[in-house]
Amino acid sequence: MNETDFRKRTGNNISYYRKANGLTQSALGEKLNYSDKAVSKWERGESVPDVYVLYKMSELFGCTLNDIIGQSGKEISDEK
Repeated sequence: MNETDFRKRTGNNISYYRKANGLTQSALGEKLNYSDKAVSKWERGESVPDVYVLYKMSELFGCTLNDIIGQSGKEISDEK
């Protein structure tokens, strides 16, 4: 997997977990001390938050860090 694919996958997962937890981009940003614009860039795959922020997201969403950066079952079924 190249960096672009990694950023896109991570962004899709952040978006999925944010929505599954009923949060807006602004609300997630507020919980992490980032702007909604930063969250939007993460979700579009333009950038990736640092590992500590990814860890804090995993705690907030009640999932593992790998759930956020890895390929989820949902993505696998969407690719077929």
